[in-house]
Amino acid sequence: MYMDHGEVIAKIYYSKKEKMNLKQVSVNRTGKQEKRYKIKLKNFEINLGKTLPKFQKYDTIYEDKKLKLFSDFYLPITLGISTYYELEEKEETYTKEELKQKLTEKLKNELYEEIEHKENIKDIQVKENVESTSVEIEVIYEVLESIGTEEKIINY
Repeated sequence: MYMDHGEVIAKIYYSKKEKMNLKQVSVNRTGKQEKRYKIKLKNFEINLGKTLPKFQKYDTIYEDKKLKLFSDFYLPITLGISTYYELEEKEETYTKEELKQKLTEKLKNELYEEIEHKENIKDIQVKENVESTSVEIEVIYEVLESIGTEEKIINY
């Protein structure tokens, strides 16, 4: 038999913390790419052309394609395709205020996505630790959530 029940509400704290340097190096693809091909027959490989790209920095994706005859007969030959994407490094320097704002927005958005009952958010706190070369931000969401469970009470 079920009896009247009360609801148990608790304050749950969700938090995220991240530290970033004022100087940051980002690595991005430039859009240039080169492909290299090779034919593989068991343990034997034949390179078709040069093996390395002319790029200084690059990202490599390998792909193997089996050759087939008809609809379901595969030959013991594989075509290897190496795609090289050129990378460039870009150094950016942020002010302490820019980095505080960037980190705060990033962490708020990430945490907000994790919270199931967004309508129950009661408070948002932002803690910051600014050093000479870096900024550390912690975002804390206070959320009221029901933590009670409904169980059957057994009388003996």
